[in-house]
Amino acid sequence: MKKLKVIMMSTRFSAVAVLLAWLACSAAQGEDATAILRQVDAFRNPLESFVLDVQLTSFRNDSSETSGFRVYGQGSDKSLVEFRSPASEQGRYLLMLRDAMWMYMPNTSRPIRISPLQRLMGEASNGDVARTNYTIDYTAQLAGEELVENRATYILELKAKDPDISYSRVKLWVSKKDYEPVKAEFYVISGKLMKRAFFQDFELMSGRRVVSKIEIQDVIRPGRRTVMAYSNLQAKKLPEKMFTKNYLGKW
Repeated sequence: MKKLKVIMMSTRFSAVAVLLAWLACSAAQGEDATAILRQVDAFRNPLESFVLDVQLTSFRNDSSETSGFRVYGQGSDKSLVEFRSPASEQGRYLLMLRDAMWMYMPNTSRPIRISPLQRLMGEASNGDVARTNYTIDYTAQLAGEELVENRATYILELKAKDPDISYSRVKLWVSKKDYEPVKAEFYVISGKLMKRAFFQDFELMSGRRVVSKIEIQDVIRPGRRTVMAYSNLQAKKLPEKMFTKNYLGKW
């Protein structure tokens, strides 16, 4: 009987040890994934307060269309998009505070609440241009490794912290060598894959190495793609009133 009790206790201790080891491994993986994601965000959102020019070119078979925007960002959750071109779009502004978004147009008396998922142009949604921080919106886990175009990458599974986030899940491939983002897949809450993004070019801007070109491909409508080109990144102190609804169109 004593022998049986010893065996049972030993089995329990072994099971507990295995569980603790698994939990420790999972925690370590979570920490590693979060650290990697912070490195990725440094390529996409390197400054605390900044101004950045964005050009969107949407391709449809043999035709293309281009629009220009200026993005003002502050911290990790405030951004203002100014429509610059074509001339017919001037005077419009897009304000994003955390996950809430408003559009201001010159012919309206007040800003209109809109969805970050709504298309801004082509395959680029409002949130694609106005929102630039994964670490704030998602929890990350390492999901494996893969060779992508001869680059060794980590695969991160990102799950939205809030149900109101534009994409409930993102699958992100990150270079093992320098933590540059390589490509991403975006899924809505139903689990449906909506689009893929390819981080194509990186440049030095304002002393930082940052993403300078991203191509977004529509999975639902193959053949449609939009290229987002970034330029003129500058550190700039911005007034708080720029990021308030009542001030849109008044500065």
